[in-house]
Amino acid sequence: MGGRIAEIVRKSGLLGKEDFAKALEFSVRDSQPLCLFVLRNNLCDEKALMKAVADGLGHTEVFAPHEIDIEPAVINCVPKDVAYQYRMIPVNRLANNLIVAVGDPTNIEGFDSIQTKLGVRLKLRLASELSIQKALDKYYANKSDEPRKTQGADGEKLEASDGYVINYINRLLQSAAQRKASDIHIEPFETNMRVRLRIDGSLLEYDQKPRFEAKDALLSRVKIMSQLDIAEKRMPQDGNAKLDIPNYGKMDFRVSSMPTVWGEKIVLRLLDKGNLQLDMTRLGFDQEQLDQFQASIMKPFGMVLVTGPTGSGKTTTLYSALNELNRTSDCVVTAEDPVEFTIPGINQVNVRHEIGLSFAKALKAFLRQDPDVIMVGEVRDADTAEIAMKAALTGHIVLSTLHTNNASETIERLRNLGVASFTIISALNCVVAQRLVRKICEKCKEETHIPAEEQISMGLPPRFAGTFKLYKGSGCEICNGTGYKGRCAIYEVLTLNDAVKRAVAENASVLEVKKIAMQSGMQTLRQSAWKKVYKGITTVDEMLEASNADTEEKKPMPRSA
Repeated sequence: MGGRIAEIVRKSGLLGKEDFAKALEFSVRDSQPLCLFVLRNNLCDEKALMKAVADGLGHTEVFAPHEIDIEPAVINCVPKDVAYQYRMIPVNRLANNLIVAVGDPTNIEGFDSIQTKLGVRLKLRLASELSIQKALDKYYANKSDEPRKTQGADGEKLEASDGYVINYINRLLQSAAQRKASDIHIEPFETNMRVRLRIDGSLLEYDQKPRFEAKDALLSRVKIMSQLDIAEKRMPQDGNAKLDIPNYGKMDFRVSSMPTVWGEKIVLRLLDKGNLQLDMTRLGFDQEQLDQFQASIMKPFGMVLVTGPTGSGKTTTLYSALNELNRTSDCVVTAEDPVEFTIPGINQVNVRHEIGLSFAKALKAFLRQDPDVIMVGEVRDADTAEIAMKAALTGHIVLSTLHTNNASETIERLRNLGVASFTIISALNCVVAQRLVRKICEKCKEETHIPAEEQISMGLPPRFAGTFKLYKGSGCEICNGTGYKGRCAIYEVLTLNDAVKRAVAENASVLEVKKIAMQSGMQTLRQSAWKKVYKGITTVDEMLEASNADTEEKKPMPRSA
């Protein structure tokens, strides 16, 4: 390290042969930068030396980091041991770019490794080695990477150093990735800070500490990694990060911060493309449902909607459909908020409401781009619904999502958005409603018993009650004591056959549409869940949690006050 700069100094003629040889000898012996030795021993004028180095390296400016005031949050971006090892001073941060002053910017391999370790992009600025040393003394001399102990409420000594924060976050991300968590929640409270992982749909505690000194540093570190403004703590922020997780590999994160009364809560959504299931046959459809869904997306035009709450797997279902439709002969475009996974061959657009790029505006632009297949992240408003329906009627396959409880409710939701019944009949091919249920852990799976009459009350046809075994998980180390490991989907596929179209045309109610669809052979969410129970995949409790009964008891009207 420093060989190129030493050669520049030698050729500059600023030092005689004897002084240069002495400087080089002492630099190697003491492991000091050659320029620092030269300046400390007054062997050369500082300005002349830095001009020669700048010219030799192609830099137009020389920083003096010891003369400027640097925010503590910026200094905290680089741990003390890293700052001293690479002789670097962080001077400013812009989004995910960390501007650092360095005496030797030629150590490209070393700085690349720092970028990976710190999760930022480094922008190198040349500085005098003497100024670097003065800045290190000014900002890092009293800053220790040894753990700073603070007394916790329970007497625990808590570590709060820069190195500790980086290692803590690395361990957290690694654990979350290896345990296939979908989200990480970092939550500050009055007397403690809690970290939880969402695994198989449920939040499990990863760590909980009394409020400690590293809390602010930990939150700032996550915000820096995800290109958020570390100075803004009053407003919610959204960002993203692409990190190389130790012992796991690269992963994308979507990050959200939100101010609470005890500090900022941060949630990281893990977007592991390696776990993205694009094979439609492995999503959990029954064969008849799969045939209906595939037939609907393969029609020459029309709309297919996927409904369900947040986290029900809608994106995976849509991406699997796009994967099937992604052919060289077709143009496929998507508008997403945000793009979670990129798919080769598909033109994907991030919706940006802050600049006016809404789903509706993206749709209008798409129609001028000669598309064959259009995917819209969500039909949220009347404008989006109208344009999407028109696109479906004019020779395009349109895929999108809605937030409804079941497939038949989608018809009423579209009406509420101003879509006429005759348009729904003409444009809509099918609606898929879905939920995710947790799978029984195979390691601790055991048989359980529920009386036949209770099974009937849960919606199982009497002829099946008591005719098959039921299972649950007793809890083990593999499933973190929950009895569940992994998740699978249950589905309800409503195709608009002639009988359903007649009901929609007559403005039938949600219950009437569902009844007619069931008479035509539609399998409901509850029936789909029962099949997973029958096959020993999930439990009755999960079925009850994820689906409603198909028949509703009439309840007496409440008395008026």
